[in-house]
Amino acid sequence: MKKAWVALGLLALAGCGGGGGGGGAALGMAGTSAGTADTTDAAATGTTTNATATAATITGTPTSPQVASTAPAQVAQAAKIVLPAQTAAALGTPVTLAAQVQDSAGQAMANPTLAWKVSNPAIATIDRNGLLVPLSAGFTQVSATSGSVSATETISVRGPLPVATRSQSVGINLAGIAYWTTEFPFADMMKSGMGWNSRDDAGNWGAAFPTTSAQGYPTSLAPGQHALSAVAWSNVNYPAGQYVILWDGDGTVSAPLTNGVFKLTGANRATLDMTDNTGAMWVGIDATNPANPVRNVRFLWPGTEGSYATQPFNVEFLKKINPFSVIRFMDWAASNGTPVVAWADRSQVADATYAEAAGVPLEVMIALANTLHVDPWFCIPYMANDDYVKQFATLLHATLDPNLHPHIEYSNEVWNTGFPQTTWAVAQSSSLGMAVPYGQPSIFYATRAVQVFNLMRGVYGADSGRLVRVLAGQAAWTQFSASALAYADTASQVDVLAVAPYFSAAAAGDPANVATSLGLSSDQVVDQMLADIRGDITGWIQANAALARQYKLKLKAYESGSGNTTYQFPSANQAAMTALFTAANRNPRMHDVEMEYVGTWVAAGGDTMNQFNDIGGWSQWGFWSVLESVMQDPATAPRYQGLVDYVAAHPMVPLP
Repeated sequence: MKKAWVALGLLALAGCGGGGGGGGAALGMAGTSAGTADTTDAAATGTTTNATATAATITGTPTSPQVASTAPAQVAQAAKIVLPAQTAAALGTPVTLAAQVQDSAGQAMANPTLAWKVSNPAIATIDRNGLLVPLSAGFTQVSATSGSVSATETISVRGPLPVATRSQSVGINLAGIAYWTTEFPFADMMKSGMGWNSRDDAGNWGAAFPTTSAQGYPTSLAPGQHALSAVAWSNVNYPAGQYVILWDGDGTVSAPLTNGVFKLTGANRATLDMTDNTGAMWVGIDATNPANPVRNVRFLWPGTEGSYATQPFNVEFLKKINPFSVIRFMDWAASNGTPVVAWADRSQVADATYAEAAGVPLEVMIALANTLHVDPWFCIPYMANDDYVKQFATLLHATLDPNLHPHIEYSNEVWNTGFPQTTWAVAQSSSLGMAVPYGQPSIFYATRAVQVFNLMRGVYGADSGRLVRVLAGQAAWTQFSASALAYADTASQVDVLAVAPYFSAAAAGDPANVATSLGLSSDQVVDQMLADIRGDITGWIQANAALARQYKLKLKAYESGSGNTTYQFPSANQAAMTALFTAANRNPRMHDVEMEYVGTWVAAGGDTMNQFNDIGGWSQWGFWSVLESVMQDPATAPRYQGLVDYVAAHPMVPLP
């Protein structure tokens, strides 16, 4: 089974409420742990039980002192404790865990003395009566102790939505973080904002701040200087409503260059009422006390002030990506050209914005995977040193739900000469005296990828089976992958061959044909896309499936989808060609195109196909996203709806 919690037969149980912002969290109990009262140690090892267990049974285990007890104590001594194998609760909604305690004769004990304990109180708390309150997405172990006997379970706390119906065949890439995108993944919009920029009273931009913090905040301002950050750009379809701005420190905060009503409502709190949602939204720091500077500014999506601290993701965003079985974080990690080498170079949760060169912090990506209970796919920075890889693995192992399977890919498209990582890998090949078959750094790539996999397996130890090791190549040309897999023992150190079989309307997208293409209808462009899927794309998929079978690997698509651009056309024709391809991608027939596309992939032997990507505006630079806005009605997005309908027709069995 793909997920241990599916193998255990756990159900994704809805908590309080349905979909939308008020949905319930699902909280699942994994099977039996080899438990002791030292639940911190149990969580570190991530031990879970066999797939056939229906209840946790631990006998005769000595324990440390109790945390909270119920009374009165019984004369009979407990010999066995049985915890429930599954339960459900919404975040912040209490649920009582009932333990069955038996004496040495196998008889149930009434009102036994029990001590309850959780290993991670940031995820959930529990009181002396077994009343458990989930606080944030993740996992923790809960133990029940009576006398010298204890039982321990791993509890998965999920986010505010029930786990959706999903298909093994359909995953998703997330769009990169930026203030001008339409994804809006965070409840705190500062995290996808521009970051602080200087503007003076005369309207001049770009001067340096006198001093700044490690998190990117100005800690002092020059006379007449202001710090501004855009949290949303013009025409990105954020909702009208009331936004709340919070901050720490001593200073003056405003909402400049914004067509809304800004109102201070208390110490370090303001509201911004937006009825016109077509313009940009900004937040400003107009004065800051160097001894206690303005910091930790939060610009909150409407309705999230009471929940953002424990549920940091925009629920509208969660709803849109909930149907997908894998989430690839390549662009969230800013993988292409990332400057990250050492662990100290990585981004931090407290950073003013995640729209920076180091990308989104690993902790946040893990939190999203835990929130949706979905397998994550990570791209390790191409220049990352060994210590970085080990630290990455340590944090991942300690905080990712143990029932999830992280996919590990070394960098992204190291075959693509348009990316800095490929140039760097070629240079490394030369300095190390490695061959470069066909001018490609496939041998270096294979070597470093296997090193990364082995470093991570060294950290995971007995849990290494959770890791999914991915080697990626080019869909249209198999020689990069073939050279990498044939080198040394690479193939035996890999689980997945991954490619990106994008489809396109090639003739319509060729500038040489612009005169003809300008006369095409959207239906004719869609016809070309279908012809591509039924022709070249099918051939590419079959060739890569054969290569994967040769080495007994799964075939996955690290990316896929609609691959046309229009920037290559003469400037006089770009607007018209962009409009044509926009109309084609909005054509209702694209629903069936996506259905056929995924079906073709699966029929050829493909496993998960990750679309690129989830949410973003279309332009001459591409029509990549299956949704144009996080607020878009899915019924108006035929490509997205085609994927969701494929999922519904081909669900995982049993359902997650």
